[in-house]
Amino acid sequence: MMGFSISRLHSSVGIIKAAGQWDANTISGTEFTQLEQMSTDGWVALDIQHPANSQFIASIKADVYRHLLSQQAA
Repeated sequence: MMGFSISRLHSSVGIIKAAGQWDANTISGTEFTQLEQMSTDGWVALDIQHPANSQFIASIKADVYRHLLSQQAA
């Protein structure tokens, strides 16, 4: 697993900022330690442990994984 930090990513559900660990071999190996979403008032930190955020997290994993793969290839 490798650490990552993304300062700004335009995802399918909005603009996010994220940090965590990932495995380049599998999307399921992407884990977040910090996650924020851009709102009209600025960055809003999301509680990654709260069950209500699990669907949001699942919806951005593919975007984050693709971004990390593209950065690795660059």
